[in-house]
Amino acid sequence: MKKFLLTVFTFICVTINAQLDTEHWFAPMAARTGLSAPQSFFYLSTNETTPFQIDIYSGNVFYMSTTVSKNNPVQFIVPADYMMIANQNFIMNVSNKGFYLKGEKKFYATFRFSITNHAEIITSKGLAGLGTKFYAAMAPLTAQNDFTNSTIGVTATENNTTVTVSGYNPAVVFADGTSSPTKTFTLNKGQSYILETVSLDGIANLTGLVGAKIESDKPISVTNGNYNGFYINQPYNGADILMDQSVPVERLGKDFVVVKGNGPISSQMEKVLIVATEDNTTYSVNGVASGVTLNAGQYKLIESGSYINQGGNHYNIGISSTKNIYVYQLLAGVSSGTITATGGFNYIPPVNCFLPNKVDEIGMINKIGNTVYDTKLNIITQSGATVTLNGNAIASSDGPYPVSGNPNWVSYSVPNVSGNITVNSTKSVTAGIIGGSGAVGYGGFFSGFSTVPSIVKTGDCFTGITLQVDSSFDSYQWYLNGVAIPGATTYFINPELYGAGNYTCSITKNNCDTKVTPVYNYVSCPPIVTTTFDIGNCNTKIITPALTNSTQQINQSQTLITSQPSLGTVSVNNVTGQISYTPVPGLINDVTDSFSYYIEGNGSPAAFQYFQVNFNIDVLQVNNATVTTCNTIGTTGIFDLTSASVTTDPGATVTYYSNPGLTVPISVPTSYSSPAGVAYAKIISMYGCFNSALLTLTVNPTPNINTANFNANLCDDNLDGTINVDFSTITPQIVTNPGSFSVKYYLDQADANIGNNNILPIIWSYSTNTTVYVRVESIAGCPPLFGQINFTIGNKIALSTQDFSTFVCDTNWDVTENVDLNNYKNNFSTDPAVSVTFYSTLANAQNATGAIAANQTISPTQVFYLRFQSTAGCANVAKLTLTLDQLTANNASINACAGATGQALFDLTAPVLTTAPGATVTYFSDAALSIPISVPTAYPSAGGTVYAKVTSQYGCSKVTLITLSVNPSPNINTANFNANLCDDNLDGIINI
Repeated sequence: MKKFLLTVFTFICVTINAQLDTEHWFAPMAARTGLSAPQSFFYLSTNETTPFQIDIYSGNVFYMSTTVSKNNPVQFIVPADYMMIANQNFIMNVSNKGFYLKGEKKFYATFRFSITNHAEIITSKGLAGLGTKFYAAMAPLTAQNDFTNSTIGVTATENNTTVTVSGYNPAVVFADGTSSPTKTFTLNKGQSYILETVSLDGIANLTGLVGAKIESDKPISVTNGNYNGFYINQPYNGADILMDQSVPVERLGKDFVVVKGNGPISSQMEKVLIVATEDNTTYSVNGVASGVTLNAGQYKLIESGSYINQGGNHYNIGISSTKNIYVYQLLAGVSSGTITATGGFNYIPPVNCFLPNKVDEIGMINKIGNTVYDTKLNIITQSGATVTLNGNAIASSDGPYPVSGNPNWVSYSVPNVSGNITVNSTKSVTAGIIGGSGAVGYGGFFSGFSTVPSIVKTGDCFTGITLQVDSSFDSYQWYLNGVAIPGATTYFINPELYGAGNYTCSITKNNCDTKVTPVYNYVSCPPIVTTTFDIGNCNTKIITPALTNSTQQINQSQTLITSQPSLGTVSVNNVTGQISYTPVPGLINDVTDSFSYYIEGNGSPAAFQYFQVNFNIDVLQVNNATVTTCNTIGTTGIFDLTSASVTTDPGATVTYYSNPGLTVPISVPTSYSSPAGVAYAKIISMYGCFNSALLTLTVNPTPNINTANFNANLCDDNLDGTINVDFSTITPQIVTNPGSFSVKYYLDQADANIGNNNILPIIWSYSTNTTVYVRVESIAGCPPLFGQINFTIGNKIALSTQDFSTFVCDTNWDVTENVDLNNYKNNFSTDPAVSVTFYSTLANAQNATGAIAANQTISPTQVFYLRFQSTAGCANVAKLTLTLDQLTANNASINACAGATGQALFDLTAPVLTTAPGATVTYFSDAALSIPISVPTAYPSAGGTVYAKVTSQYGCSKVTLITLSVNPSPNINTANFNANLCDDNLDGIINI
């Protein structure tokens, strides 16, 4: 890495070469520069329009599943340290690192990853990448430091695989500090081994591992390269990850076309690495013999000056060899800036007319995670072919360009491609990409391999089996036991339609050749064996596979889970061959689950079987519960913990503890003495799974009653002969904390004892002394308690009379009179403790409603009702009738003749002054009634006025006036009258 001022420019180039296949294996690598800010993704794509499932394994343990189809590529993240190994404990040692992907149909798979300032892509070669003999390839390093290395990762596809690495410089020092001419190790299926040499550990480590021979007795997958690498003859100025997946020697070829990356020729970054696999190998570049002879494991770098500009600034190299060789491209991801920090490493497939005619499809070609990069697409195809990109013709400025030394092939370069890519050609084709930015670059090839395609079996006996070859050839003919199958002329066939035997397929590529695949021995599907197990959700079920249709011992490396469980995980032990199934954590209800597996015998031919395994998974059901009891002493109760329903699982056992750690057992859970609080139950299912439940202990009060607290001698307050009782007001008086109990009232004691529904209503009445029976029940089920209340009718206040009538004097003789009713209380009761209120009606008095004031105006007769109350007795009511005494009295006059003295004697009693019965009259000579007349029958007076006080029999009085007049005594003098009268009218009569 090189710094310019304050800006750091880091450039990375990564390469791709992918194969469409049903299986993909990824061996891990030694991450010498560490895992700073790691990102790691798998990208899967296919040309199949119908979605299908892909299962992903790590270390032969199922990791996850996904679904893919054309135009729907998949990106998913995986842990970085499953592939990039920085922990030295997993380097130069056997580990379970790496991945294995298996699909029902063919798909592309790439592993794309990055760390700070570096990124790379490893693309699987599919089944073509598996073999038993490889030669390692990586950049020959030109600078020593502690962060550049050479690394080889190996993953086994079968158990008991022995791998030997040799042919490297014996002076190299491996990462574990050892030096030896060979390294041998044994792996089981899914296991990996990483070899690493660090450049700083010795001069031999710069190039000593290039060309190392890797041999195994069973198929393996190999990842090789540098993490990081620097390979030009200049002062160190930045390194990058250089990594790719290798292929076995039988997949190699002799003719190659390499299109230059983005680096200028002068940068020295654009080179080609050749590794020989056989002795006496010679090669030519651009049709010119190199003059170099290589033996197996030897390598040669072709420098950037060998690239030829074919026009339009399009550079390529044609390489041919006399024997099979590895060809790797070393390139730069950018054309300017810190070019040396953008190295890329790319396996170049050989060209041959038997290559497929299409690359379909490359998914999300310009992405690593969420980052998008500028990308250039390179296409290599046979001369004269018509090529389209996503169905569109390619601009003439992008190609085709000739290849020097190989006129049968041409190349294209299409800038600025993105998304999902499909390349079609009328002839054989391969496609690669170069991409990058200021910080990251990548590139590589997606292609098939030019050797005769093998027959691949997809599917299984559950989903249906298909035998197929690559779909990009021109014609097909299938054979069974050497006999052509009529109508079997597509790239796939269902062998179950034709039976067991040796299948081959004749494949024709127009203008190329016709080849026959190697024999595929197919054995018809045997009956599927189904087994069902009952397990607990905490259990792991171990299954020891064995053939039921053969005495052959199973080949453990061929044991395969063909369908994954949905509610559990299943894995195969590479050492014992046993299958382990474990339900997923977090299940909350009983469920069923299933998976299927395939096993194969060790005979020839190998027997095989499919097994369906069903599980009834018991999930221990646990419930927290509340246990209640009645208090015995204070707040303590005796609890029967076993009464709590803490599980519905049949066969479960329960033990009880007083602490949450379940270490202090309760010895007698049926009679556990405790205050309110908690206890704990440990529940163990019949399958040995356990869980705990919380028991909440509640102490409820025992019923209580004290009827003496209630005075049942009740008053008939409304004096209607019936007393109303509200039991809701009585309950709080006789029961403490009544909210904790149910209190019921009965007329019959037997009903109360039983506690039936013959209860009295809340509002009840009685008219005679009555006994009521009380039942107090505990809401929590404590024993009931009983009591009785003797309801009696209270005595009324004693009154001297219930009905009193009297007269009221009309003092001002206006036929009305104001009265104070309080003045009449003593006519009924003289008890000062008795109070009285007044009412206009009897009903109001009885109900104590509508009281009136004591001061009233009466006219002429009025009835009042008085309500008497006292704390010493029940209320009583009396009637008061007040009649206005309307006394009538008249003035009178008396005339008398004067005596000799001029006075006369008057009989004052002579005039009738009143007609009121029982009235009395007294006489007074003065208006103040202060001088009584003692002898009213002979009252001497010279005339004037006397006063008579008329008093009724009820004491009312009225004053009348008696006017006394004295008449003079008679006198006569006839002499004073001339009685000689005249008859004036002369009628003989004199009128007097």
